[in-house]
Amino acid sequence: MAPRKKTGTKPGPQLLERSALDRTALANERTYLAWTRTGLASLVGGLAVEKYLEGVIPLFGLRFIATSLLLFSSLSFLISAWRYRALHIDLNELNIKMLPLSVILIMSLFFTICAILALVGLWVIIGTTP
Repeated sequence: MAPRKKTGTKPGPQLLERSALDRTALANERTYLAWTRTGLASLVGGLAVEKYLEGVIPLFGLRFIATSLLLFSSLSFLISAWRYRALHIDLNELNIKMLPLSVILIMSLFFTICAILALVGLWVIIGTTP
């Protein structure tokens, strides 16, 4: 590979500012996805604890752990939307392309409803079976 030729020009301040704003928008999306991933892992973990640790841990401890994980998952989904929205509003005025806020809110609401339904199922449906 041939060495790169130096052109002698530096990127202008507008290009540097634009790339910094793009990195900020991408960091906001990565943070949203990290919170969502944490919520999904907690949701699956809460359901797995209930299913696979039955008989190993007393019922009260089992329900406490599963309930805590499911509540934490719904909280993670809500926090993810809140954090994304807070920075999205600031960056929206700068005309940066990002995921639409409505998509983020709908996804987070859907995941939160799933976590709440899993919690209800844990206490109502599974709780009534011997």
